[in-house]
Amino acid sequence: MELLGQRVKLRLMKEKDAEALYCIVQESPELWTYMVRKLESFEDMKKIVTEAIEDYKKGKALPFIVIDQKTNKIVGSTRLYDISFNHRTLELGSTFYSPSVQRTGINTECKYLLLQHAFEKLEMIRVQIKTDEQNKRAQKAIERLGARKEGVLRNERTLPNGRIRDAVIYSIIKEEWPLIKEKLEIYLE
Repeated sequence: MELLGQRVKLRLMKEKDAEALYCIVQESPELWTYMVRKLESFEDMKKIVTEAIEDYKKGKALPFIVIDQKTNKIVGSTRLYDISFNHRTLELGSTFYSPSVQRTGINTECKYLLLQHAFEKLEMIRVQIKTDEQNKRAQKAIERLGARKEGVLRNERTLPNGRIRDAVIYSIIKEEWPLIKEKLEIYLE
């Protein structure tokens, strides 16, 4: 499965992608600051990729590799997960990008493709996005998409470094998607 945009291609994650993803994080370890999984070695990344693929096989996630079509290089990862076809809801996240493509429009196009797939193909009624309360940059990016802030989950989880995280919850619902889609298409022109 692939989702194609003007600048990016999202394709389902494969085991062999662990190496490229690990290289991105090795070049910029700060990318992992707010992530909820431990990543101290290549073995940790292989485990993350393997578990994402297993969740895909169970119908619980769509883990994607982000490819910059200008260079044909892997520049990050993102996913749709916690998919509930019964309730028609899912979460968008587990996203990180190489610093070389941050603030280039790649994130906007990735989110556009993922939201379009969620609402128009999977027929979801709600897409949730969650981020660390300390990650102000991610919050601004999520708000720029048009997602509505719903609140803060206090003490949402303990991170691998021992810090207790509060998570900010955002959502987009199906009734909001047409207007958000139009806005994102303008951003992408």
